[in-house]
Amino acid sequence: MLDKVTRRVWGGALLAMAAAAQTTPGPAPSAPANAGEELEAARAQYHRASEALAKVPLPMDTEPAFHFTA
Repeated sequence: MLDKVTRRVWGGALLAMAAAAQTTPGPAPSAPANAGEELEAARAQYHRASEALAKVPLPMDTEPAFHFTA
């Protein structure tokens, strides 16, 4: 391991970070054309998540990991 970090090491690290920032990710997910479609997509995602959670068995005596205090 290096005991000192030289300017050359810093320069290499900065160039590597700049090169990584320049890369473009894959294609962006398509955005809904209007707000109505976006709302319907959000509702569908909510229903899928709630159905998945409903399938998980949970005993009635299970307590939450936190307590509300007023």
